[in-house]
Amino acid sequence: MPDELRIGDADLMNITGGDQARARSLRKALQKLADDRAPDDPLREMAREVLSGRTGLREAARVPAYAEALGDRMVQGFREHDSLSPDERANQEAAARAYLAEQAAEIEKDRSAQEAS
Repeated sequence: MPDELRIGDADLMNITGGDQARARSLRKALQKLADDRAPDDPLREMAREVLSGRTGLREAARVPAYAEALGDRMVQGFREHDSLSPDERANQEAAARAYLAEQAAEIEKDRSAQEAS
């Protein structure tokens, strides 16, 4: 998809309640799905459709094939989460908070660089 329009973090702000760090994290997760999944994986196709701007994330989630794939992945994620010990859950939550803080710092660094130029 190198020649296609790519959405930016701001295009996902409505999904994240206005949280720019979460929007950036969501965009990066979509990019990972688009890049790393098998060519015939519905989640890869969905991510590419959203990242290209051809469809919004909410609209994509209503497409039956995408909804089924998302549902299956969510069930798997919930099972994995439920199998964690309380300490493992706490560690994952701390890692998630740290990741969002890194995203916020990255956004601030990008802003400062834009203001300086």
